[in-house]
Amino acid sequence: MAGEKRRREVPIEAPTTWPFDISHEPTLKIGEVRELLSAEFPMLALSKIRHYESLDLISPRRTPSNQRVFSLADVERLRFILTEQRDRYLPLSQIKELLRQLDSGQAGAEHPGRMRAVDTGEVARPKPGTRLTKSEVADLTGASIEQIEDFAKAGILAIDPRGRLTSQSIDIVRYGMMALELGLDSRKVRSMKNSAHAHASTISAVLAPQLAKQSSLERERAYAQASELSAVLVGLYQALLVENVEVELD
Repeated sequence: MAGEKRRREVPIEAPTTWPFDISHEPTLKIGEVRELLSAEFPMLALSKIRHYESLDLISPRRTPSNQRVFSLADVERLRFILTEQRDRYLPLSQIKELLRQLDSGQAGAEHPGRMRAVDTGEVARPKPGTRLTKSEVADLTGASIEQIEDFAKAGILAIDPRGRLTSQSIDIVRYGMMALELGLDSRKVRSMKNSAHAHASTISAVLAPQLAKQSSLERERAYAQASELSAVLVGLYQALLVENVEVELD
């Protein structure tokens, strides 16, 4: 009885990281964490969870055999990180600052989404024509510099002579990583880039007469039409792809 009494008198340490009102008891393996988040983030890879840990965004416990063990609080922390990246295009450096503020109590834990480390305009999705460094793309996508360089070596990403990437590189890296996680290899992803290049040439040929004109208004109309044609081709390709997959699996 005395031993039980002493055990009850041992104070339970309060959690030091946000969220404070959810269990911090480590009971979940990394695969179970992905399963809990799969409905909202179906393409979440184990490598991305490990990457967030390497950046100190999450801190799972370790078993004596060095396996990661997560708590429900870790799951909510991951959900916050993934949502900020997906919905607001916040770079990981800014998300880390948001988490620091939540951990220290500087921001209201009840409504973390209302707290911002920077103005909304500063973290908006890069505009077409913007050039980004590898570090910026890594920050916005959660990919490592090595993964971005591998995409460039495979011919999936285009890097200019100054070592910069286009604004579209963000989505290329995100979807490229998803494709690799689902079993495609770099050569198959590269073939999609080649197909996209061929269709871009088709659009350019259609609009060549307008682009040849000196009128800035005509060129502006041509760019708008190119955007519309691109959207139509994407929709058409999606329909054709889904149809062919259904036929193949029937």
